[in-house]
Amino acid sequence: MNLRSVDLNLLTIFDAIMVEKHMTRAAARVGMTQPAMSNALARLRDLTGDPLFVRTGRGMTPTPRATALAVPVRRALELVQAGLTEKAAFDPTSSDRSFTLAIGDYCEVLFLPHVLAALEAEAPGVSLSLQSAAGATRQKELKDNSVDLVWDAAPLDGPGFRSEMLFDDTIVWIMSASHPLAGKKRPTLDDYASANHVRLDPGHTYVHNYDRFVRNLGIHRQFAVELTRIVPMAFIVAETHHVATVPNRMAKKFARFLPLAIKEVPLDLPGSPFYQSWHSSRDDDPALTWLRGRLVEMAKDF
Repeated sequence: MNLRSVDLNLLTIFDAIMVEKHMTRAAARVGMTQPAMSNALARLRDLTGDPLFVRTGRGMTPTPRATALAVPVRRALELVQAGLTEKAAFDPTSSDRSFTLAIGDYCEVLFLPHVLAALEAEAPGVSLSLQSAAGATRQKELKDNSVDLVWDAAPLDGPGFRSEMLFDDTIVWIMSASHPLAGKKRPTLDDYASANHVRLDPGHTYVHNYDRFVRNLGIHRQFAVELTRIVPMAFIVAETHHVATVPNRMAKKFARFLPLAIKEVPLDLPGSPFYQSWHSSRDDDPALTWLRGRLVEMAKDF
């Protein structure tokens, strides 16, 4: 038999039927429709000159020929899988892999410097490419592997997506150190609601979630301007009497460089977690598995 004329994918199909002894379950195991599975079985029968499986009331019963083939086929598949896994082993110290991340400006400002410092020490040849938007807007790119990881304030829980929490944050509001309320120890809810707010585009997940929470409480804020990026917002607040609502870690970062006052929001607020998400088709990518693990480790000290 000339192997070049054989579709070796038929071996995985044979193995699935042998394991499941049921066409529908075998089709689900290899991600095929049942008609496609039946067609593949017909090709296997033509290839071997044997029925291989006989349909009975209990499922698919293997013929003696199929039983004889089962062990060598399984060994061949395991050998191929082991060989491919060995070739795919990831060594961060020598890799020149480039990862594409959609992480948003919050994590770019706060977390990215720590990531780059770690990569410089542990994986000097690894590089990062950043995409501006995150969250549900990147599901297509995660599926087609043009984006490796998404960081966002909401997990991607749809079919085929994986998510894990990186860290949690709280929500505060910031104002210029010269703002009339800056000297007030605990501004009231009326103070907060009546202030002129600078708002981030609600396309940011944490902004959308927070806005919805506040609206559900019947609180209506006045927005003087809506921006797409968080860094210009900090400068606007520092140089005017506008205020902004941001995650606490970001507020503290800004306050190191700008004349800002940080105040607790006079509400009983939920936390603001951040997650990293990826597509399940990348579960066995050793390079991405390494990167995900390192990011989780770094986030513990964040």
